[in-house]
Amino acid sequence: MQDSFEKYVKWGFYAIMAIGALLGVYFFISDSFEILIKFSYVLVILTAAFSLISPIFTFVQHPKNLKNLLFTLVIVGVIALISFFFAGNTYTALELEQYKITASESVFISFGIVFTTIVSVLTLITVLFSSVYKFFK
Repeated sequence: MQDSFEKYVKWGFYAIMAIGALLGVYFFISDSFEILIKFSYVLVILTAAFSLISPIFTFVQHPKNLKNLLFTLVIVGVIALISFFFAGNTYTALELEQYKITASESVFISFGIVFTTIVSVLTLITVLFSSVYKFFK
């Protein structure tokens, strides 16, 4: 049962990639930006659905892995809280009006940038540590 589900998920991701590639080709042929945006929404929703359903199904099949999921979610939550506390609005009211955003949107954008930076640095440290560890092992 699990092997067939994994096969369906794999082929689902292949279909999403193929549709995305065809949309990219269509965009360059027709110069229709609106259609690309509409179908990009569909692709994002499909990708999110596959990305959420697959681990849920895996955790239902193997409930002992639930502890690892909860640990990972706690770490992501801590990183998100740290990012939120470091995020801030650095723009003046005139600049916010010029960019047509609000102060809360600016904070949210800053949060995304800080969160991405922290996760990228942690990923780099993990890869470097793993490489050095394997070298000496």
